[in-house]
Amino acid sequence: MVEEVLVRENLLPQEITCGEELVRRVKRAGLRVVAAYWVRDRTAESASWTLDLVMPEVDKQGPLKLYEKIHDIVRVPTRIQCGLDINIIEVLGVKYSFFKMLKSSIRSEKALSNVRLSQFVVGDGLFDLYIYQFPATNNDHR
Repeated sequence: MVEEVLVRENLLPQEITCGEELVRRVKRAGLRVVAAYWVRDRTAESASWTLDLVMPEVDKQGPLKLYEKIHDIVRVPTRIQCGLDINIIEVLGVKYSFFKMLKSSIRSEKALSNVRLSQFVVGDGLFDLYIYQFPATNNDHR
C-alpha cells in the first residue's frame, strides 16, 4: 500500500477546509473535541503535516476505539473533495504530553479558532500550526 504523506511548506486552502469539515463531522457524531489543529514539526527529519484531534474519550476508551470511529467518518463522502487519510490524523487524549506543552506555550486566556502559527516554539521543537479550535489555558479539561 502506498501512503501519501503531506509534506509541504504550507497547507493548501483545500486541506484547511477538509480538516474543518472533518472536525465538524466528528462533533456531529457526538464526540467531544477539546482541540483540533494541523501541526508540522520543522525539526523532524520528515516535516509532514498531521491533523491532531484532542479528545477526552481517548483517555477513557483508548485510541484504537476512536480511530475506528474517525475512520468510519472519513470513509463517508463529503460535499467537498478531500483527500484526508486516516494515516495523517492523530487522535490524542487531553493528557498527551505535546498537547500539554502546547497549552503552556500558547498561554491564551481566550479560546482560539482559525489561527495560524508559524515557527512556534513548543518545548525544544519548532512547529507550524493551523488551529481550528484550542481551549483557553485557564480551563481545565479533565
